[in-house]
Amino acid sequence: DDGELITSEPWGVYFKPDRTTVQGGAQPLKLGHTFSVDPYPTGTVDPEFPGLWSASLSHCLARFEGARARYRQARSGGVGAFTVDNFPVFDYLRPNVFVAADSNHGYKMIAVGREIARVLGGEHSSLLHPFRYERFATGDLHPVSHSPYPWS
Repeated sequence: DDGELITSEPWGVYFKPDRTTVQGGAQPLKLGHTFSVDPYPTGTVDPEFPGLWSASLSHCLARFEGARARYRQARSGGVGAFTVDNFPVFDYLRPNVFVAADSNHGYKMIAVGREIARVLGGEHSSLLHPFRYERFATGDLHPVSHSPYPWS
């Protein structure tokens, strides 16, 4: 935001307009198998995030230059769970349990609802087949992206 180099590593952010602000995030922090969900944090976990966020927005869009002072800490998002190949799972885990686990794809998941309904009605879906749970056991994983970001 003030011209200071924040990182020399690859970076990326995502953002969207919210009711009165701009909401978004950056590359997830890898927390491993031990993390505390409760108490839920009041804002971002990484203390350096506000600087990265503000600098990246002003770098990408001139209208955000000098906006660091208006950054507000707010609860948004949460712990994201990623699959090994960073793709969702759509499959029966038990005869009466169908799972749609998003691997942090969030709002993009709404598009599969109709296809899941077809499967629940007894049809086979060639579109959902690549996202079956069994792929982890058989090694039939999706190609690994060379992007530093798990959602690419």
